[in-house]
Amino acid sequence: MLPSIQLFSAYYKPFPLLPQVDFVTPMQAGAAVSPIRLAMPGDDTGDHVSHLNPFYSELTLAYWVTKNADRTQSDAWGLCHYRRYFIEDKYKLFIKKRSRFYFRTDQKVLDKILTPKLYKTLQELLLHHDVIVQRPSWAMKEKGIVYNIKDAYTQAHIKSDYDATMEVVIEQYPEFERSIEAYGHLTKMSYNNMMIARWQVWDDYLEFLFTVLGEVQHRINIHKEGYQSRVFGFLAERLHNLFIYHHQLKTAHLTLGLFEDKL
Repeated sequence: MLPSIQLFSAYYKPFPLLPQVDFVTPMQAGAAVSPIRLAMPGDDTGDHVSHLNPFYSELTLAYWVTKNADRTQSDAWGLCHYRRYFIEDKYKLFIKKRSRFYFRTDQKVLDKILTPKLYKTLQELLLHHDVIVQRPSWAMKEKGIVYNIKDAYTQAHIKSDYDATMEVVIEQYPEFERSIEAYGHLTKMSYNNMMIARWQVWDDYLEFLFTVLGEVQHRINIHKEGYQSRVFGFLAERLHNLFIYHHQLKTAHLTLGLFEDKL
């Protein structure tokens, strides 16, 4: 039997697109600390960490779902963003499947993407796989130089944050040590913390994630403002890929549809 799936789309600001299908639930992430209230449920009820959104990004919504959402309504769930959704695969030159594909910000375009056909595709993929994530792309490629995951993080973010995170993983989950070394030398990864999986996979992953990041926050200097303030969202992208790699989860990949901010 095909699994039932509920997707949760994280909003943090007004955006002209809104899913019109039952299998996508829009929610305001970081509602507890936002100066505005969107016309949708927030992640600030029940057991929540909504106040950590400036540092954890969409992960505060993931935490809310696993702690509060009605599990009787679906076999699996997925996390997406107000302008990022899994879509039917797009191709480059009719051969190479794309990691991401850009669309203009238009409700009619979104409506043509979020369809019963897409939902059935997700169901069929999840029937035979543990997780669905974005098709991997380069961790970083600049001027012909390809960086591995570890070095790419150092280039874009703060090296000591990555090192501290992996130290905590080894302390808390020593069985990951060998995987960390091999994983860090990979050159491609999935981004945006987006995944579709059954409830138990999410539970296992988020327990791992928040256990690690909960300790990391005591060991690093957290920037209060600017791009690097979202440090735990960035680290989570790496931990997400590491978790899948270590457990050798059977993974399905799809193109990620990205809507531009401006109409």
